[in-house]
Amino acid sequence: MKKNVKNPFILGFYGQSGIGKTYLLRQIVKQLSAEGNHIAVIKISDKDISVDTEGKDTFLYGEAGADMVVFSSASESAFLVKQPLSTQGIVQNLQHQGSFDFIFIEGAMESWIPKIRLGEMKERENTLFTYNDDFDTLLNMIKHRKIERKII
Repeated sequence: MKKNVKNPFILGFYGQSGIGKTYLLRQIVKQLSAEGNHIAVIKISDKDISVDTEGKDTFLYGEAGADMVVFSSASESAFLVKQPLSTQGIVQNLQHQGSFDFIFIEGAMESWIPKIRLGEMKERENTLFTYNDDFDTLLNMIKHRKIERKII
C-alpha cells in the first residue's frame, strides 16, 4: 500500500465502557501493521486521569512548571504535554512525529472525525455506522479507505 504521508486515513471509534473498542482496534492495528502500514492510535478519556506517576521525575518536572516533559528509554519515548489538547491538535502534532497511513481515535467525540459506533450508545455527529461484529467487512473498508454509511 502506498504511504499517504500528508493525508492519513483518520477514523474514530466510540461506545460504552467494556463494549470492546480496544479489542477491536487492536485487531485492526495488528492486521494493518502486519501489512507494513504505519499506524497511530489516540486514546481519548472522559476521566481526569494522567499516565504520569506522582513522585517520578517526569511528574516533578511538570509540577515545577515544564509545559512538556519527554521520557525516553531504550525501548520507547513518551511526550507528556502538561495541558489538554483538542483531538485536532493531537493529530497535527502526530503528523510532525512521523508518517502515518492510519490514525485511529478511541473515544472520538469531535464532529469533524468520521466515527464508528460500537453498541447502542447515543449516536454522535459524523457517525458512519454501527459495528455489529463483521470484522472482515470493516477491515476491508478501512484498507480501501472507503467507509460506507450502514450497519455492519
